Amino acid sequence: MKIETAWQTDLTSEDIKTIKTLGNYYRGHLLEDVTPFWESRTRDERGGYLTCFDRMGEVTDTDKYIWFQGRNLWMFSALYNHVERRELWLDLAKCGRDFLVKRAYAGGGRWHYRLDQTGGIKEGAISIHTDHYVLEGLCEYATAIRGGEDGRLIEETFTALERNVRDVECRDIYHAVWDPVLKPHSVPMMALGTIGVAAQTLGFDRIRPLQDHCMEQILWVFAKDEYEILFESVARDGGARLEGEGLVFSPGHALESMWFVMREGLRRQDGAIVNRALKIADWAYRKGFDTEYGGVYGAVSALGGEPPQTDWFLANNSAWDNKVWWVNVEALHCLALACAVTRSKVWLGRFLELHKFCKDHFYDPEYGEWYAELKRDGSPIVTDKGTVWKAAYHLPRTLMNIMLLFEGFDDC
Repeated sequence: MKIETAWQTDLTSEDIKTIKTLGNYYRGHLLEDVTPFWESRTRDERGGYLTCFDRMGEVTDTDKYIWFQGRNLWMFSALYNHVERRELWLDLAKCGRDFLVKRAYAGGGRWHYRLDQTGGIKEGAISIHTDHYVLEGLCEYATAIRGGEDGRLIEETFTALERNVRDVECRDIYHAVWDPVLKPHSVPMMALGTIGVAAQTLGFDRIRPLQDHCMEQILWVFAKDEYEILFESVARDGGARLEGEGLVFSPGHALESMWFVMREGLRRQDGAIVNRALKIADWAYRKGFDTEYGGVYGAVSALGGEPPQTDWFLANNSAWDNKVWWVNVEALHCLALACAVTRSKVWLGRFLELHKFCKDHFYDPEYGEWYAELKRDGSPIVTDKGTVWKAAYHLPRTLMNIMLLFEGFDDC
């Protein structure tokens, strides 16, 4: 990770010691507080995973949301690939893979969005983001078993995804809403995360054109230097549209997007990509962090303060200044990576302040895992551990990656 950046390299030996201790903490938190919650209850005897649970772990919904089937498949496969080769994790991964392949494929590289518990179709191929996460899961599982029989499905899914991500007229982008005037950052952002996983199966030559397209859009179209912001939506011609949904800034998406970009810039040893990502991450954190109560806002206006209400916030009766688990988790990951890249006290300090907020407020020490959503002041308002939006993905992915990053910090 030795890339020259504009940030002062000023970590001390005590800082490094703190970081290594945090690596141990994140290993314990992942393996003792979070993954056991899912290991013990997510497998469904009817195939695939149950993903909706209340605070105590009781099932609240038996439908199979296919993007979560793909995400859980990725998570158990990634734990097996990167943490420890536990047969339980591989067996849980196989459970998800078999259900997806047998029940969820819609054909033509597309995947259904929602099935009932036994695999009956309730909502078809309405979201390319479902396709993203199934592709991630299948690719990570193929890595775990060193090949397998899903090569054709993986290729078909990537080909369809490549076409649809580039097509601004593609309307199958739920839970985003297609707009004839705007285009959403979530499309290239989510694709970029998936592409990084798919590369290990398809090869970097195969995925590079789409990867370059997504990064160019994110870094130079959605990110605007004159506003110091990465917009969640821009006009079709790439210009800022400072009204309605065009005003919305999502700190969580911006910071998640930047760690995707930084990872690829580091893989390529391209300092220009890494430094651009660090600049945008700096904008995002300064604009999205709540300096009064701590934590990162769910959304803010590009002009400051309350943004227009988006469909997601309206559907979930959620306030813009609430603290949502995935937003803060992805921010943690981005800050940790920025700290490792720059070796700067500024980024370490930011990580530590957000780490404390999350540890103090999101973690449920009685029943394990994290609450889904907090009020601005940090008090829980959605205590469920699995919902139609939340499963075993953002949180364990971040804990695993921070663990690996901080445990190996001397090698950065």
